[in-house]
Amino acid sequence: MNNICPYCGKEMELGYIQSGRGIAWRNKIVHIAAFSALSRSAVRLSYALGPFDGHVVEAYRCADCKKVVIEYDEDAE
Repeated sequence: MNNICPYCGKEMELGYIQSGRGIAWRNKIVHIAAFSALSRSAVRLSYALGPFDGHVVEAYRCADCKKVVIEYDEDAE
């Protein structure tokens, strides 16, 4: 992934977004359930580190724009 901010053109910092149960994108707000990231309308953005270690996805942060950019693989386990 390119580390140049698509908004301002400056270099972004590589880091990680982590969660205990998974990170997913949805096109509307819904009630959160323990496994809401597994629904068909959700796009999985993170992958499991292990059965008890939570989920993670690489992310680039632009400190100037206050934006976070991630690249996801829906098939990531």
